[in-house]
Amino acid sequence: MEHISELAVLVVDDQPIINEFYRKILEQLGCKWIFSALSGQDAMKRLAERGDINLVLTDIDMQPGNGLELLQAIRCGDIDNTPRDLCVLVVSDYNYRHNVMKAVGLDCQGFLSKPLNAAVLAEKIQAALHRAIQLADPETYRGISTEIRVNTATPEVSQKSSVQPAATDMPLTETGADTKPQASPSKEPQSAASSREGEATSNVSQQAVLEAAADKLLPAGMKDSFLHYKHDSIHEILQMLNKIGDVLGTEEPETLQTQIKQLEQLSSDLFQQEYLHQREHGYQPLSAHQAEHGLILQRTQMLTGKVFSQLPNRVEHLQKAHQQLLEAWHRHINGKDRQYVDYLQNQIGVS
Repeated sequence: MEHISELAVLVVDDQPIINEFYRKILEQLGCKWIFSALSGQDAMKRLAERGDINLVLTDIDMQPGNGLELLQAIRCGDIDNTPRDLCVLVVSDYNYRHNVMKAVGLDCQGFLSKPLNAAVLAEKIQAALHRAIQLADPETYRGISTEIRVNTATPEVSQKSSVQPAATDMPLTETGADTKPQASPSKEPQSAASSREGEATSNVSQQAVLEAAADKLLPAGMKDSFLHYKHDSIHEILQMLNKIGDVLGTEEPETLQTQIKQLEQLSSDLFQQEYLHQREHGYQPLSAHQAEHGLILQRTQMLTGKVFSQLPNRVEHLQKAHQQLLEAWHRHINGKDRQYVDYLQNQIGVS
């Protein structure tokens, strides 16, 4: 199905007000068939009864039956009248990366982060509908734990509290970050210009270092098709990062947000393909590798959240978030990515 208006959508959340919030957004997008469930178990019953649902939009933290248990039941073929490859979008914050990585392992088609608006939801749905998944054996999915965990580093922030139903057009935001008032800039214009010029030179240098590190992920003579895809994807990601860094203070917020969303989508596609490749080759440190993927996606969303920020020195906050994302990629390419390539070379001898 090419248009959202043709979909039958099941929204799953244990808070009725949130179900109603999503219903209103979906109605804005022209969706005519919207159903709701208050738990994973309730959703399984609705799926079995109807047999015509095209898309499931589910929260994770619910009882009885959390979102991971619902996704696992779908992928294992345990629900009557429900295809194993049913499109499932999981609502979660990347701060809860343990849950996110389990959802990746269960082959969800995508993620949503609260709060969201109609444009973001439409974009995520279209991307999910066009993302084909390669189903694993049901026993593989049964081996994935569906126990949910919360981010103990920020226990005062919950997934539930981040939804703001009254603001249906609110862009993605980062909760609780950089909220202290900042002093007004006191530098003279010439000094600020010199600082920006120095940052541009630094970015170019860092870009060259990252691209050189990415090239090392494709050893000479390596014929594995995924590593060639990964090599090209990382270079495209790095070029996009560099382009975004160059226009942080000059580009229109809407255009900048679109560019960062494209970056997030490209990164997410790469990470899902890498997960499948690692699973295929029996890579034991898979979970740790995927956890870093979650961190990179989190950093990308943090950058998105600052695009429309009303904080003083907005550009400085954008530049800081951009730098943190670059550093996350640098650590990952030189660490976990390098380890996986070494594994393929030394243990399996992929050619």
